[in-house]
Amino acid sequence: MYRRVRSSAQSPLPSRRRRLRSGLQPPAGYPEDDRMCWICLNGDEDQPRRDWLHPCRCRGTNKWVHEVCLSRWIDEKQILAPDIPVTCTQCRTEYIIVMPPLCRFDALLELLDKGYERLCPSVLMGILAATVYFSAVTYGVLTLLELSGLETGMQLLQEDPTLLMILLPSVPALLLLGRMVRWDDSVIHWLRRHNRLGVPADHLDPSGEPLPGAPLDDEYFDQLERDHPGSDGQQGGALATEHLGRASSSFCIALSLPTVAVILGQSLFGRFFEGNKLLGILLGGVTFVATKGLASVYLRQSQYQRKRYRFVMDYTPENVARSRNRNPN
Repeated sequence: MYRRVRSSAQSPLPSRRRRLRSGLQPPAGYPEDDRMCWICLNGDEDQPRRDWLHPCRCRGTNKWVHEVCLSRWIDEKQILAPDIPVTCTQCRTEYIIVMPPLCRFDALLELLDKGYERLCPSVLMGILAATVYFSAVTYGVLTLLELSGLETGMQLLQEDPTLLMILLPSVPALLLLGRMVRWDDSVIHWLRRHNRLGVPADHLDPSGEPLPGAPLDDEYFDQLERDHPGSDGQQGGALATEHLGRASSSFCIALSLPTVAVILGQSLFGRFFEGNKLLGILLGGVTFVATKGLASVYLRQSQYQRKRYRFVMDYTPENVARSRNRNPN
């Protein structure tokens, strides 16, 4: 068995030492000095070598390449995608890469390794999905017990557990989706639409275009905020485009909404809706969302105004001293 594999490995492939000893000679009439490796950009006049190859359909000087340089280049290409064929960057010819044959045991091990690599991501995703699902179920149960009370919540769980196993995991998903409803953006747009400042008339040319050096108008700052929604401490931007800190903040705020709604509902509206506890909790949640949204609108507008009316002072001794007195640190 071993002799047969060894002979099959030697018959179709000449040894590397034999190929390097013979070399690849250029065709008749082709100057040997014109060969240049398109990877290292060295030719025979720089350093004579015997490992020349022309592995693709390219013509001219750039069709030549050193076997060692090409092997390193192929290794770099196959690090990220080992199963994708390697092609020439110019003519898109697929390189004919011949690998020594494997014995049956080695082929079996390679097959098992590839199957293991394909199976493990699916198993990992299944484990993560199961973890997220049971975490969502647990959060839904706790939310149900918090909103309806212990006795009523346990009674609901015992009456129809199948339905609750389907509906309860959707509670955190709905809370997170609710964070993506940016009603405060509409308020910001309404405020800025009724208080816009354009370029002064003396800074416009006869055709109405701003002259060089004209002050920046509100449209510039609005476009800047649209291009960078999460910069400068602004609260705008969807959950998927926020930075890690702002995304974690939105996640915590969304999941803490039921608890905050219960606290505010009992403390603010408990005396008015003693017979309807759920209505008081709903009003507490609305109060929290409205207060936080208005605070976000005020903060964003304040930061917008600061950036809108900022200016840079000349670097003079008086201005330097004034800046140091204003900001000692």
